[in-house]
Amino acid sequence: MLQKRNIPEGLDPRDTAYQTFNETVDMCMDARRYSQELLMQIVRDNEDTEYGKKYGFREIRSVEDYKKRVPFSDYDDYAEAIERMVKGEKNLITAYPIVHYAMTSGSVDNPKSIPVSSRTMDAYMKYASILSSCIYDFGVRDRKGRSPKMGKQFLTAVVKTDYTPDGTLRGPISSAIYLQNKAFMQYILPWPVEVMYPEGQVLNQKYLRAFYALKERKVTRMIAPFMTALVDSMYYIESNWRSLVADIEAGRLSDEVDMDEELRAKFNAQLAPDPKRAAELRAIFEEGFEEPVIPKIWPDCDFIASIGGGGFAAYTKKMKRYSGDVPMYFNCYGASEGPIATVLDFETVENTIIPANGFFEFIPMEGVDRDPEKTLNLDELEVGREYEIVVTNLAGFYRYRIGDVIEVVGYDGESPRIVFKYRKNQMISIAGEKTNEAGVAWVVHEFEKETGESITDFSIYADTDDLPGRYVLFLEPERHLPREEYERYRDICDEKMGIANPSYGSKIKEKILLPLKLNFLQQETYYLYRDMMMMKGISENQIKPVRVIDTPRKEKFFFGLIDRE
Repeated sequence: MLQKRNIPEGLDPRDTAYQTFNETVDMCMDARRYSQELLMQIVRDNEDTEYGKKYGFREIRSVEDYKKRVPFSDYDDYAEAIERMVKGEKNLITAYPIVHYAMTSGSVDNPKSIPVSSRTMDAYMKYASILSSCIYDFGVRDRKGRSPKMGKQFLTAVVKTDYTPDGTLRGPISSAIYLQNKAFMQYILPWPVEVMYPEGQVLNQKYLRAFYALKERKVTRMIAPFMTALVDSMYYIESNWRSLVADIEAGRLSDEVDMDEELRAKFNAQLAPDPKRAAELRAIFEEGFEEPVIPKIWPDCDFIASIGGGGFAAYTKKMKRYSGDVPMYFNCYGASEGPIATVLDFETVENTIIPANGFFEFIPMEGVDRDPEKTLNLDELEVGREYEIVVTNLAGFYRYRIGDVIEVVGYDGESPRIVFKYRKNQMISIAGEKTNEAGVAWVVHEFEKETGESITDFSIYADTDDLPGRYVLFLEPERHLPREEYERYRDICDEKMGIANPSYGSKIKEKILLPLKLNFLQQETYYLYRDMMMMKGISENQIKPVRVIDTPRKEKFFFGLIDRE
């Protein structure tokens, strides 16, 4: 049960993180009232905007009034106003000052510019950054009986930004947050600050992070926006440790790594040979990677923090191969539109919705009460059911359908505890069978259990070039699989797909769909895809797993890397 925490002995009684945590507990206990009051405040503050006048905000006096007057929305409803906003117009969809435009990852090749207000930034800082620091503290105290150790942080974020025509900062939402802390970062990063804030210079972040982090013995935590970035970093170390150790021993950055020569000279001037650390690392790596290496490389590492549930669960499993018993914290659940929920303990992917982050409504995904035009409030949800989440945020989006489906797994007071299930645009349906990411993930999990093989990652494709259509499942195995087993593997996946989605199974029997086709990908396919996206300018902070192959670019890439040997 969620409850307040006493500030540990030795900490300042005014400690901001613990105050924030205890305020959050009070808010969750009284979430209904807090949520409704926040909505009314948003309506009052924005009644003189162009949007507020259009939908009669001045006449809204209750949640029911709001739902009757204001329609559901998506990005297209705001696109024209945002185009005017980036040129300098104000008071269109929000009266709150816009301090940033968050560039989305373009998961369907359609990147968007999401307005971020000063209130949104405050919410992220308070209910993601500050609140998380409190969870770090008592998570370590509960497990180790002490406060987290001070030291360097293995932080994979890269800050890439530009400016809109009116001079407002634009880039990933995480970049805006990290820019506020740039002065502090030089003290906690094991590498030069230019690695995180490249400002247009050519840098190989994977090499530089690996080199400097391995050189530093006292790394006390590993943090990334997504678990994929940490797994990629560890895989890079596993694949390149010999050259990295040799460079640490010599005290020079490799001439074979692409980077601006001016920066290379600057970094090299600050380095010195370190044969003692090199010998220590060489001995660790020569033992192999069958046992977790992170506790050996960085024995003071207290925890790993990253989004690691939902579509990232496979990467969390892979990270544990490197981390062993190092505890994990799975951060928060949010979007470019703003934070939504925060994980309030280690080793769980259950997020508690924070009422201060916005006004949230929920559409049941199934059941006798399902009406896609009606919504439930946060205190009206049933544990065990799935809901589409609808957001009224702090930056001018009203009743906005972000496309996420969550499952309610419990309550903290009146605030639901949720787990992310899937994105609606990451669902495929050829003949009305509606297969989602969670179902495909279960199929892959069952395939691993039945065959004993390990799958690095997976994607699904709807092949409708011929009739009837069929699903194509792409799996990247950790090792090359025997071709004589392919037909059996395909049968296992097709059978499991029918169990995960009975509608799919019935359509196969009725020959409305052809049986599933299974393609195995070459090793490192998904690793290469993320590298390709970074080379195209997509921030590493934003690259998410490809669950549905739904664009020509993705088709060309993944079909081109099928293992045909």
